[in-house]
Amino acid sequence: MVNTLDIFWLAYKGLVSRKAISILAIISVMIGVASVTVLVAFTQGISQSILSVVESLGSNTILVLPRSSAGLTQATVATIASLPGVEAVYPVVSGFGEINVEGQQLGVSIIGIDNLSALLGQVLLQSGSVYPPVTSPEAVIGSEVANPVPGVFFSPGDIITVQISRGNSIALEIVGVLSPSGANPLSNSQTSIFLPLGEAMAILNRTSYSEIIVEAQSVNDVNNVVNLIGEIYGNQFSVISVQQLINTVSTITSGFSFLLISVASISLFVGAVGIMAIMLSRVYQRIREIGIMKTVGLTTRDILLVFLAESGIIGLIGGIVGILVGLVGTSFIDLLSAITSQSASSSSVSTNTGGFRGGGGFGRFGGASASSASFFTFKPIISIEAILIALAVAVAVSLIAGIYPAWKAAKLTAIDAIRRD
Repeated sequence: MVNTLDIFWLAYKGLVSRKAISILAIISVMIGVASVTVLVAFTQGISQSILSVVESLGSNTILVLPRSSAGLTQATVATIASLPGVEAVYPVVSGFGEINVEGQQLGVSIIGIDNLSALLGQVLLQSGSVYPPVTSPEAVIGSEVANPVPGVFFSPGDIITVQISRGNSIALEIVGVLSPSGANPLSNSQTSIFLPLGEAMAILNRTSYSEIIVEAQSVNDVNNVVNLIGEIYGNQFSVISVQQLINTVSTITSGFSFLLISVASISLFVGAVGIMAIMLSRVYQRIREIGIMKTVGLTTRDILLVFLAESGIIGLIGGIVGILVGLVGTSFIDLLSAITSQSASSSSVSTNTGGFRGGGGFGRFGGASASSASFFTFKPIISIEAILIALAVAVAVSLIAGIYPAWKAAKLTAIDAIRRD
């Protein structure tokens, strides 16, 4: 009776005896596993980054947006605030302006809201403080507004002049500067100037709001509040809860991840076909050796296990090497992406008119030049579970690919082997 150690020793010797063929089989598995590892890391990183950004608004947050000509007025705010289950209501107004820096006209978004945390989630200040919720010409500016061109810096206490449409301009005192941040689902905070709501309404000459942010008393009240707003206003407004956004994002990223991993898995299955072809050729090349094994007492089961062990070893080594290559590739691409993003961000800050242009509407992000690279950042996530699954799949695929060649080898009798040789 041949023990397990002998089975693996015979399998190892069989692989070593034909190194070139074995290496090719290992490479075919490695490519598939490395591709899957890289794509899983990046899709998980993207998914987690998007979800964390949306979740920063709070799962009890509801967004009310106008449709067509329907306006959001103070009466709308009062009605929504009176609904059961509503904790707070924060109207928002937005528009567009320009600042003149060393002869360059740079576009900025002007956003009025009395509670910045309702819009940005967590307010991270680089310096200064947040303005009080009273009508006053005080502003909190984004990091790129604070450093619009190389060598020019605005800080708390400085006065910044913003030109509004029709040649009007307003002088604002800077009270705070936001820290550089990534994506925000409601605004590009880096290229925005935030003001108290009343001040923004006066500056932009608005009588209606661009959006209303509603905070429910608890997550359990969200659906009820959404339904009540829908019953009162019908199709006049779009009502979206953050939880709905989270569910939508999760569905989209899951589908996207499945698609990418499926494409990457094709290379793994191509590798499996290669393993099957290589193992079959090895069976025919080793007919005499198989006959000798049968002669010295190895059973059909032993021969089957030897060839399956060869396939398993190929999958294991290819999987391990593929994971290592995937980890190195992920780190390299992540580093390259970070360098590229920094370069893109620097170039966008130094551009002229288009550098900040983001449109007047609330929730519109920076234009083509408006630091699109810094708008959304993510970090690849490599989980132990994903690595173990990739390794297990590599071994499983290799074993499956080796079943038929192993069966072909095992069913040969000593006499058949001698005759064929």
